Amino acid sequence: MLSNNLNSRGEIVLEINRIYQGDCVEIMKDIDDNSIDFINTDPPFNVGLKYESKIDDNLSSEQYYKWCKSWGVHLYRVLKPRHYAVVASSQINLMALQKAMIDSGFTFHHFLEWLKPNCQKVFTGTVLFNRIELLLVLSKGKPDIKLINRKVLYQDVLQYPNEVPVPGGDANHPARRPVALYKQIIAGFTKPGDLVLDCFLGSGTTAIACKELNRNYIGIELSEIYCKMAKDRTDSVPESLPFMEEQDERE
Repeated sequence: MLSNNLNSRGEIVLEINRIYQGDCVEIMKDIDDNSIDFINTDPPFNVGLKYESKIDDNLSSEQYYKWCKSWGVHLYRVLKPRHYAVVASSQINLMALQKAMIDSGFTFHHFLEWLKPNCQKVFTGTVLFNRIELLLVLSKGKPDIKLINRKVLYQDVLQYPNEVPVPGGDANHPARRPVALYKQIIAGFTKPGDLVLDCFLGSGTTAIACKELNRNYIGIELSEIYCKMAKDRTDSVPESLPFMEEQDERE
């Protein structure tokens, strides 16, 4: 449920470093314009996965585009001008997602590529295995390139093993992401104390990475079960762990 905190105008104010359960479109309405330093999110890819929330992951391209734009416009609204957003995408539905983000107002720059040396099965029935996952690098207007810490994020290919959900594990989610991957991305686009939004939090990887990096976060997750999973995982980790050369000055 949402916080009952109100500002001087009687409007709901979301608490930072909290995970909210519900529809991200509705919850993001309570986030102020131009208030988020960085967005890192991994929406459903529309490839037929079975999510606990029962979300339809098998839409037509047009339906998927409209759905992506329904939350994309809110991501654009809450992000600070000249700041960055990273949104993950499948290769299958890349064009629909990319168009939805651009039509929401974002400027597209390039891709980060997550290279998974242990592969994973693809969903198209082809004989190839999927070693690459694409992440769109977007900005609100002309980006401030000084925001990028090039000692941490120095190339566009990020190599981390794929994590396979284990029944009964602490993150039994069909699309779990490595914490180390998100730590590199978040440390590369933010500084300590910045506020990060993930509107498709899943099992909590963005929140965990932020907590370990001394970043603030707002996490939103539709599924009550995944939301509890994310809270339990986030509560169990220590804060402010160093990452690579983050303490060095940005170039």
